[in-house]
Amino acid sequence: MTTRRLAMTLSILLACSTVAAGQDFPYPAQPAPPAPIDGGGGHGGTYFKLGLAHWQGDVFSSRALTHWNGNLFGSDYDLTSLDVEVETYFDHPILFLTGWSIGYRKDAINNADSGHMLYGGAFTSVNIKAFELRAGAGLEWGIPSLNFDTTEFDYRSDGALRYTHIYPAKNVDVPGVGTTKDGVHYPFLEASVVQRPGALLLEAGMRVNIVRFQFDSYEVGLDDRIAYGFSDERVLMPMLFVNVGLKLF
Repeated sequence: MTTRRLAMTLSILLACSTVAAGQDFPYPAQPAPPAPIDGGGGHGGTYFKLGLAHWQGDVFSSRALTHWNGNLFGSDYDLTSLDVEVETYFDHPILFLTGWSIGYRKDAINNADSGHMLYGGAFTSVNIKAFELRAGAGLEWGIPSLNFDTTEFDYRSDGALRYTHIYPAKNVDVPGVGTTKDGVHYPFLEASVVQRPGALLLEAGMRVNIVRFQFDSYEVGLDDRIAYGFSDERVLMPMLFVNVGLKLF
């Protein structure tokens, strides 16, 4: 009897072990690997861009962001620019930066002697569904447009005349021009919205150039005595732009 019970117990244990061996028990879920950083557009590449830009405002009336009116191509001063640019997106962000660019801009298209600016900068971007939000900063260098060199006259009720001459403060040498301190360099900040469908790049945004201006003021009294004063000040000058680009590689 004891032998029969022992044999039965062994048979039951063997059957249970066979069933257990053939059954799949779920394993604990493994955590998903972290998603790679997208870098804005999700893909790197180098683009050749053509752009149109426009400045407008009045440095006299506002030494912060200049005043804008409803007419895009008309104000106290207006300045239309064309530019070419080469821009590279990194495959992966480098120190929170997603790319860099260099370019040339021609300000005041009808004047060949001035308004030649080179620039370079770096940017970071965030991908939001169908487009990117981009922010960047950089430096411009070159010969500024004569559109920013102007004089304002103020005829006083007592017969005195006061006038102020403003112009970008020249602080660098430009090779081949022939004079010293004939160019400028200044920093800029930039924000834009970008789409990169296929090999195309579409962009619209604003660049704020932080330009140092010289203010030379004179007053001529009725006795022909002249009083004068000189100062310089940084002026924030916004510029609207649109760009179209083609991917090179």
